[in-house]
This record gives sequence, structure tokens and C-alpha cells, in this order.
Amino acid sequence: MSNMKTQWHGNRIKTEYIRASDLDDICGMLEKESVCRWLFFGPNTPATTRAYFTPFIESIARDISREKVPGSPVFTIRAKDTEKFCGQCAILPVEYCPGAYQIGYQIDDGFTGMGLGTEACEFLIYYAFTLTDAYRLNGDSAYENTASWKIMEKCGFLFEGRRSKYWYARGRYHDQVLYGLLKENLDSSYIDGLVRKWES
Repeated sequence: MSNMKTQWHGNRIKTEYIRASDLDDICGMLEKESVCRWLFFGPNTPATTRAYFTPFIESIARDISREKVPGSPVFTIRAKDTEKFCGQCAILPVEYCPGAYQIGYQIDDGFTGMGLGTEACEFLIYYAFTLTDAYRLNGDSAYENTASWKIMEKCGFLFEGRRSKYWYARGRYHDQVLYGLLKENLDSSYIDGLVRKWES
């Protein structure tokens, strides 16, 4: 049995490595047009969602059993006080760029506008820059998804560009906005604060 830490508590959320028991909640979220509105994928059938996430679940379980930090960590987001499923987040390695990771987060209906996405993004910064070899985090969003890129800006990501008509989804084109965060640009006191918060 591994003694590795597998869950973290913030002010309002609890994050935990994804498990098979989370799939029903994730399938339910990604079936919704409202949740997938600004994503290049979805809404998904449960079969599609399960096929996508099952390899992550298996890989994470395998790494934890070996006392190894998962290479492609995906997390569930639950309300700290009620344990209700609120969404998911992840940092995934960028191919051919060791130490660079792509972040992502989705918040389920009924939990938007409560600051949970901001706290999830903050958690990903903590996790990436203290538990992995990350030197850089990449983020992107449909330009129209103002809430998503404002979360990144609030968490210190810098705007790096805009690609016109980059995605075609649900009958229309969407511009993509690009954001980045370098570990070297973060004040050490900021990272220390994240460690105190997420490791307490």
C-alpha cells in the first residue's frame, strides 16, 4: 500500500488523483453542452469519456503503487465541505518539451462563479512547480471563454498570443488565446505560500 499523498485541501476545494469510481461524475459533466460550450471536444458519450480517462486512471494507479509522482496527473475537484463533485483539472506533459506542461480545468454546472476554477488553477501551479520537474506551464482557451483566461491571468499567467479561427466546434470557428507561466518568474515567497496552503 502506497504512503504517497493523493489528495490536497484548499480553502474551498479538495483535489485528488482521478480513480475509476470518479468516472460516473466525469461522464455526467462532459455530457453537458453547457460544460463543453467552449471546448474543442464534447459533449461526449459516456463510452467516449471512459475510453479517454481509463488509461490515465491506470497509469496514475501504477505510478502511485511504485511511490512515483504520476507523469500525467489528472485530478477530480470536490467541494471541501460537502465532498460534492465540482469538476476536474490536470497538467499533462508537452511532447518533446521536458519540463513543460499543459494545464486544463473544467468546472461543472452549479459551481461556476464561486472561485473554484481559480483555486484549481492555483493548485496546478503548486503541484507542477513543487512536485514535478516543471519549468513552464502552458494554458489556452477559446477567446470567448472570458472566465477561463481571466482565471489564468489572476494566477499569474501571461498572455502570449491569439490564433484566429483556430478551433472549429459546434458549427463555428473559435479564436484560441495562449498563456504561459515560467517558474523562474514567480517570487519564491509566492511558491512558499502555496506550499503552506496545500501541504497543511
